[in-house]
Amino acid sequence: MIRRARRLTLESGTTTRLPAPVALIVLVLAHAVCALPLAAQSSPQIPLVTGLTIVSALHYPEGDRENIVTVSDASSAGARYSWRFEHKNGTAGSSLPERGEFHRFVRASDLAGAPRIDQIFMSSGPEESPGFTAFSISTAVYKRLLTDKQTPFSITDIEGGGLGSSLGALGNVFQSRITVRGTLTLASPKAEPTPMLVNGQRVSLQTLHYTGHFAFQEQKETVDFWVVADSTHPLILKVVTGSDVLQTIRIDLPTKDATVERELATSCRAELPGIYFAFNSAALDPASEPALAEVSKLLAKHADWTFAIEGHTDNIGGDASNQTLSTHRAESVRDALTARYHIAPARLRSAGFGATRPREPNTTIEGRARNRRVELVRPCAK
Repeated sequence: MIRRARRLTLESGTTTRLPAPVALIVLVLAHAVCALPLAAQSSPQIPLVTGLTIVSALHYPEGDRENIVTVSDASSAGARYSWRFEHKNGTAGSSLPERGEFHRFVRASDLAGAPRIDQIFMSSGPEESPGFTAFSISTAVYKRLLTDKQTPFSITDIEGGGLGSSLGALGNVFQSRITVRGTLTLASPKAEPTPMLVNGQRVSLQTLHYTGHFAFQEQKETVDFWVVADSTHPLILKVVTGSDVLQTIRIDLPTKDATVERELATSCRAELPGIYFAFNSAALDPASEPALAEVSKLLAKHADWTFAIEGHTDNIGGDASNQTLSTHRAESVRDALTARYHIAPARLRSAGFGATRPREPNTTIEGRARNRRVELVRPCAK
């Protein structure tokens, strides 16, 4: 099951424990095929390009564990994905972090036709798994589901780990890998909207709902998938096993979007997309660098602008810990801009507001994701 914990052997040879669903990676491409309902053709275009960043989350009692993955290279040969892991147990700053880094290359031929998916990331071993996709169903499987409504499908798992444990599971290098076989079935012919943040803006991506029935020896399990309604790259946005939900919540594109500059010029306040932190921590993920670079360019362009950098959290945890975490996260952004991008400290100040200023209700995974954010505020803001 996706709530199970697995053991991870890091490159250093040490062993730690992680929750199983650490990296559901999703990419969204445009141009839905005419065989889909018209609603399935309304999703915004989010191409598979170098620098695309995808964030998924699974809810735990201590909060929504976010998994951050970037497309480090996309070409006609295939796609290479990079995922850097950092996790702290307990309150922010109270324990040493656990770290890891994983890579996967998926060949273009497998994105097009593989009938299997390999969900296991090993701490050592080859980056490729020929004949498998990693974070999507293949184009061929997608089209077969549209025409035949069902198709054979297989998932690579770890023996004893539980069927359908999650996409992006981590495996110990000494554990045995198994292939779990079953059938994918189209649960509904109509596309369903899946809420998402794209470059910080709330959108609904059209998805198709599939149900997978898998078996291994005496074990049987049903897993529900929601896949982007697009034959060119049908990426998995959501996985449900029992009461557990692994859901993609944010997608950030490496585009020079003028939205932040425009909002700062007109309303004097803008949410800053592309800023990522380690779980329950103020440590900036390396994937935040492009967003930080864009802020430095904005400050260079508008020499008279100054900012307050505001940190905000969801309502998971106590008020005091959320206040501390939001304050430290805002300080981390300020410190990165002054230290690495040489912004004059006098032009930046930071403040944390905890969970006191939610954008959306904290009752859903996507609502909490919307509330975990960093904002830039000019003095002219109301």
